[in-house]
Amino acid sequence: MRTPVYHAVLGPVIEAIQGLSAVEVWFTSEYPDRIRPLVGTERFLTREQSRWRRYDVYLNADPWAAMRLRRSARRINFFHGVAGKYDLDRPAGLPMGFEYYDRVAFINSDRMQRYLDGGVVTDEQARLIGYPKLDRLATGGIDGAKVRSSLGLDPHRRTALYAPTYSRASSLHVAGEGIIRSLAASGFNVIVKLHDRSLDPDPRYTEGIDWRDRMQRIEDPGRITLVEGADSSPYLAAADVMVTDHSSVGFEYLVTDRPLLIFDAPDLARAARINEDKIVLLRSAAVVVNTPEGLARAAHDELSDPGRLSDARRRVVQEMFHEPGTATDRALSLVQEMLASRVGATQSLPDPAGFQRVSGGIL
Repeated sequence: MRTPVYHAVLGPVIEAIQGLSAVEVWFTSEYPDRIRPLVGTERFLTREQSRWRRYDVYLNADPWAAMRLRRSARRINFFHGVAGKYDLDRPAGLPMGFEYYDRVAFINSDRMQRYLDGGVVTDEQARLIGYPKLDRLATGGIDGAKVRSSLGLDPHRRTALYAPTYSRASSLHVAGEGIIRSLAASGFNVIVKLHDRSLDPDPRYTEGIDWRDRMQRIEDPGRITLVEGADSSPYLAAADVMVTDHSSVGFEYLVTDRPLLIFDAPDLARAARINEDKIVLLRSAAVVVNTPEGLARAAHDELSDPGRLSDARRRVVQEMFHEPGTATDRALSLVQEMLASRVGATQSLPDPAGFQRVSGGIL
């Protein structure tokens, strides 16, 4: 796991695996300080400690940051988003190394077909699983009122969630503080959930802006709160309305069938290399605005008739998420399939990425 969001993506699958008998789960990361607190010191290994241990199955949700294990029998990649950013919907030529995975777990049939048509994965590799991260939200398994209470938010005010993507062309950079202040001034509680990368000290993602400090400066107890939980699902459940620019969590929020607003960041599509079809799709189930003041007015308007775009929201959810609420079961079955097949894994044959396949735990 490179950043905490991958713990949210793989978390439901890991919990299910840990319910199996005689299976041990270990975690590793190139950033130990980020991940060790989430998974526990007793189950965390550094990359150096992991490299030569034997594992039956390796799970990964970030193909750009794969671990080069020397003794892993089987490998599964789980997708971590659906927004179509950074050419993920146009994968030909991207250096993602999918050829080194035994299975690739897809969230929806559209992306799976794109990868099959592009020759990026084979029929044998591709599996339509859905998005385990979304299951609890989709089944109503999160109590939004309890989440709001845990955040100390005023129970007499409606709650807006602001969750922009991390690009330097995102709404956060264009008008983030104005958006938050306008929502709060118009009577909303505001939950601010920034992307992991917006809180990363690497200036490649932030233009050198300390967004944690900037957001903490405008926090207002009971009304505006910055949250940093790895899993955004509780905050989605807690929100009466959501504001984003273009993000996977925007699509995820549609599962709640509540109003979504898009703040138009004019250069975001180019900077984040977003599939235009996905921009059109998300906006078909949302209201698009381009000023903080207009955003606040639109939020109140949508909450006066929250079912207005319900049919559109449901249609987008059906297209973007394969059978939400049941994906974890399919993911667990896939892992069990790989565990059962480990006996036939080729042993001691290095592949071009430096892996060797032998039998042994789960990383």
